[in-house]
Amino acid sequence: MVNNVFIKCQICGCVTRIRLQVGFLEQHPIIVPCGKCKTSLSGRVFIGQDRPGLKYEFNNATILSNAEKYDYIVECSGEFPTDKHCDDENKVNPITPYIRILPLMKTDDSYQNFSKVIHILNLTAKEWGKYKTIFDLYLNKSDYLVPELNKTFTKEIFECKDELDILKAVHLIELHLFHRALRQDVLNYVDFSLGILNLDKEQLKQMIAYLNAKPGFSLRELQSTIYKLENEFIEYYSYVIPAISLQYCKEDEIDYEKMGTSISSLEILKNYYQDLFEALGDLLIIPIALNNIKYRSNYDDCIANAHRIVTLNGFLNESKAHRYDLCSDNESYTNFLYVMTNNKLRNAIGHYNFEYDQFTQTIIYYPNPKDKSKHASQYLLEMENEMVHMFQAVLEISEFLYRLRELEIDFDDTNNISIFKREYQNKRIGRNDKCPCGSGKKYKNCHGNIKFK
Repeated sequence: MVNNVFIKCQICGCVTRIRLQVGFLEQHPIIVPCGKCKTSLSGRVFIGQDRPGLKYEFNNATILSNAEKYDYIVECSGEFPTDKHCDDENKVNPITPYIRILPLMKTDDSYQNFSKVIHILNLTAKEWGKYKTIFDLYLNKSDYLVPELNKTFTKEIFECKDELDILKAVHLIELHLFHRALRQDVLNYVDFSLGILNLDKEQLKQMIAYLNAKPGFSLRELQSTIYKLENEFIEYYSYVIPAISLQYCKEDEIDYEKMGTSISSLEILKNYYQDLFEALGDLLIIPIALNNIKYRSNYDDCIANAHRIVTLNGFLNESKAHRYDLCSDNESYTNFLYVMTNNKLRNAIGHYNFEYDQFTQTIIYYPNPKDKSKHASQYLLEMENEMVHMFQAVLEISEFLYRLRELEIDFDDTNNISIFKREYQNKRIGRNDKCPCGSGKKYKNCHGNIKFK
């Protein structure tokens, strides 16, 4: 269904017709430029899903009951890429974003899968306050943590009788909220992260000791960084839903020159984009060190350019941009991240060496701030796609970190818990396989069927 609303810019009086593709979201932002004064007109639409109805709110535009004449027309969708700003109705594509995107999707069930992902993220956002509290209590080693976990899980699932049980419960919440939406492969191929437990135990022990002794890089501090990024993602994900939809489309099918987004802006997203880039640059130390153990039998031996070997300290002394360059596609723990980054774009945004055209949604940036005669460009939707991939890489590193924290508990001489006594299945988990948590139950009767309270 398509709905039209006419808004009048409160600065110049120019009238814009917004042609809204009504989708499955209950609400979403609208951010479009005024064609005359170039003001960014921002608002939100509320969509009745149970009872049909639409309500618009705008911060700097007046909603008109109707308009015989209008100056510009903008296509809008909360779920999919849209055609960009237009001043000629005859040039507007009569086919809606939803109909246009369907032929571009990878499989017949891609749209349904995408809808499920956004549904999960919406539920996560609604319940986020409760779950964020659990993460905060866990980081602070609070005595109130177990009572809160008992409100979330039945005791048949987690008794929370020891440190390892509590770790599992907290991590399962993270999997439930984020991974099953954005890194389903982590759940489908759990044996990949389980493989960490089969690496050289002495090297893993030394790696954990190194990280815990390094200010800002202890396992707890890295976990805190991940929780902060997840908290920010909940704040910003509604602006990048069209970018998430791209993951369900065939590669190279999106024409970024013609198609963009009508629910976000560079101004809104640039800070989180920088936060992701900077934090992920630190978190990369985990897959890098794991690669070192797997391929060079020493957690401290990193492959640098020209095949030199450097230490982890040497890796950390590199710039964030160079750290990304050192993530080898030929080594499994970095290859599995699927990182997408534009180092020069991030540096340009961080140092304000860029310009933004909100009509074409083009970011024009200067890789060398001392030479403004040379520039490069990237579309906003491309940057958003990069952001989604960076966050997904964070989620994968969170899974690696979980395995290291299991080991940290096991290596603690004061604990009598051993994860190595548990039986793990080095294959994709079937519903009738034993659950990899070590409970002895079938997966379908254990973690594969957990119901949150």
